[in-house]
Amino acid sequence: MPGRHVPHVRIPNFDKVVHTSIYLIFGVLTYYGWLRQERFAGLRNHTVLKVIVLLVSYGMMVEILQETLTTDRHFEWLDELANTTGAVIGAFLAGSFFRIKP
Repeated sequence: MPGRHVPHVRIPNFDKVVHTSIYLIFGVLTYYGWLRQERFAGLRNHTVLKVIVLLVSYGMMVEILQETLTTDRHFEWLDELANTTGAVIGAFLAGSFFRIKP
């Protein structure tokens, strides 16, 4: 979405809360999806770590693409930190709620 179309919210750092929440949900859903699938057994080993690495990489890629491919959106380290925080929390929450069966 172009930066000029992003709604402005007057709550300080609200966008960081949004980033964290979205990546938390991504973390839970990715972990759960890998739990439910049976085709790739390797996804069941070190799942929390794999989810974190995947989502942190994805978040970094999105931030880099914003910087390089758009004129009105930019890379922000705090957005990446919020993404990482959400991914870590989501992966660990999912890992504590859902158990992968060997």
